[in-house]
Amino acid sequence: MVELSNKVSKTLNKTTPGIQIWRIESMEMVPVPTKSYGSFYEGDCYVLLSTRKTGNGFSYDIHYWLGQESSQDEQGAAAIYTTQMDDHLGTVAVQHRETQGHESETFRAYFKQGLIYKKGGVASGMKHVETNTYNVQRLLHVKGKKTVVAGEVEMSWKSFNQGDVFLLDLGQLIVQWNGPESNRTERLKAMTLAKDIRDRERGGRAKVGVVDGENEEASPELMKVLVHMLGEKPEIKAAIPDEVVDQKLKTSLKLYHVSDASGNLVIQEVAIRPLTQDMLLHEDCYILDQGGLRIFVWKGRDSTKEEKQQAMSRALGFIKAKNYPASTSVETENDGSESSVFRQLFQKWTLPNQTSGLGKTHTVGKVAKVEQVKFDATTLHAKPQLAAQQKMVDDGSGEVEVGWPAPRSGRVP
Repeated sequence: MVELSNKVSKTLNKTTPGIQIWRIESMEMVPVPTKSYGSFYEGDCYVLLSTRKTGNGFSYDIHYWLGQESSQDEQGAAAIYTTQMDDHLGTVAVQHRETQGHESETFRAYFKQGLIYKKGGVASGMKHVETNTYNVQRLLHVKGKKTVVAGEVEMSWKSFNQGDVFLLDLGQLIVQWNGPESNRTERLKAMTLAKDIRDRERGGRAKVGVVDGENEEASPELMKVLVHMLGEKPEIKAAIPDEVVDQKLKTSLKLYHVSDASGNLVIQEVAIRPLTQDMLLHEDCYILDQGGLRIFVWKGRDSTKEEKQQAMSRALGFIKAKNYPASTSVETENDGSESSVFRQLFQKWTLPNQTSGLGKTHTVGKVAKVEQVKFDATTLHAKPQLAAQQKMVDDGSGEVEVGWPAPRSGRVP
């Protein structure tokens, strides 16, 4: 049975600000060495706890990170551990689902030196090592302006482009190649990452060199290394533009009421922008859809324990029912300890110590049309027995109903 072990509970530090990271190994949570923070194996799943001091207490964010090559069982275990860790902390944490390459800004901000994706995982014997690992040959593709993300790519000139920065890591030597169209910020952040690899993984004993793509003849020795490792340099392909988020998605907000009173999961649209805080009733759970860009699940303080535990699996069922990408960001919010990102999506928000707030009663109209959508609960990536532990709607093979109300039906402002 997947459960938060006494060992994890004892090592989990909930009164010291900072982050703690665990990797899922054989369905157990195993601490990651501090010096390996920021490196993630593509074949693994991780759980991260962020603790912050707030006034007289602490606030928590729990993230579970899913590598693109991780197994369904590992993903299911990470999701369940996240829920159990929240229970252990008193159900006050904000939970986040993170997928490789689509992490939230909150997650990326923990790693000022950047994120590194590594090939392999625990199943292939890959371990997080502390320092002094020189037996390395890899090419890292570095992207990002706010927080740099480095992914391991094929060691070939074919992986290069004119607009990004690349690190050829050979253990005792790290060569940084700056694309002619890369900007100063990206180059500086890539250098910070290269030095971080040198200091944390090589004990400060590796050398770092830089080749500027627009002036390669100024670095003949380093170019010899690149050519020796990658072959003769062909014409490098054009820059790949950074993804531009559709602004319409950012402004498209819909609030859904979630219930399973009928035995099936029913998700009913109740309001669109502008949203007000009093639409959220303490005894219910809601899904806030930010145009498919991000999904929030709000858990009312008086909703049942089962409803709270099902929050993440419901969100994943919703994502599948709406045909959103599996990489869609999910964040759960606890009634009374909502994140500022969530609060700012509402027209007005009254904090707990203020005199007015939630609680205005709304009438529920009839749903004009209920559309049956197959909901394979293994979108949580859990086996049936794991789904049962998560108290999902069924054993992982049931259906979800998504209700689309007629105009002016359902809850309204």
